[in-house]
Amino acid sequence: MSEHVLKEFETLREAVEFIKDELKQTDERNTRNLNVIQTLDPSSASETMEEGNMHDELFLLYSLDDGDSFFVFESDHDIECWLESDAWDDWGLWELNDIAGSLNEDVMIWKFHRDICKEMFEPLYRDSKPFINGWSRQRKKIGFEAVPSFSLN
Repeated sequence: MSEHVLKEFETLREAVEFIKDELKQTDERNTRNLNVIQTLDPSSASETMEEGNMHDELFLLYSLDDGDSFFVFESDHDIECWLESDAWDDWGLWELNDIAGSLNEDVMIWKFHRDICKEMFEPLYRDSKPFINGWSRQRKKIGFEAVPSFSLN
């Protein structure tokens, strides 16, 4: 497994159950932390746990063609690094004629984010759908940028 992947699963069900558990644990941990902060210094604490942790997120990535590997990532940066390093060879991306179009048709990426993001940044999250208590999901697209590098001496 790649250093960029948080966890890999063989079925979509296993991946979704893992994500649900992770999001619940994240909420529990953040609620405990908020309670401690409110006890120690009430003036520095956020009003709600969601407000103070609105950047919590997880990502699920899988290929519609492959269907036997489901990857969970902690950040979009981890996905980008994984696509640049491992996916090129593992999924044969070099052989695609229309890589940008094929990627977005064949690869699904779901971002799981807090509901408060939808409330605060409606234009960015307007296509989000509810997932579990306090969390929504949003389909993300891959932007492919071919940047060849040359040096002349």
